[in-house]
Amino acid sequence: MSETARVTERENAVEPRISYAIARLERAIRAGIAERVRPHDLTTLQYTTLSVLHRHGEPLSNAQLARRAYMTPQSMSEVIDALENKGLIKRDPHPNHGRLFPATLTSKGRRVLAACDRAVDEMEDAMLAGLSARDRTAFLQMVKSAVRALGAGFSHG
Repeated sequence: MSETARVTERENAVEPRISYAIARLERAIRAGIAERVRPHDLTTLQYTTLSVLHRHGEPLSNAQLARRAYMTPQSMSEVIDALENKGLIKRDPHPNHGRLFPATLTSKGRRVLAACDRAVDEMEDAMLAGLSARDRTAFLQMVKSAVRALGAGFSHG
């Protein structure tokens, strides 16, 4: 057996680290989301921001959105400007804090988000096609538990 064949055989016999496999999955998911939201004139970060606004259900400030989307306030400011220019969000002055302009989804933003969500649902269904509904639920719980253990969100409750 050649040295190249031995190295390849050894690489195939050793399972990757969990963190490596998750990093590969994360890159594939980001690419898949980008591909699916591009026809709606969105970037992955813009889609994430719309999703965060929808899940939260009430207006969020630039700083709140940045924290929830794991972005810097400067990057979030650019995303908010782009979404506002596309008519997908609106910002109104906060009643108690004159310098805050929390963002909310517009009806157009909700429609675009729903279309993107359907496309992302299809990607997730393909990604998890080999898992039963029970395994999908268990997988989500395991991922959320790992995220919590690293202090990166998904608090209990």
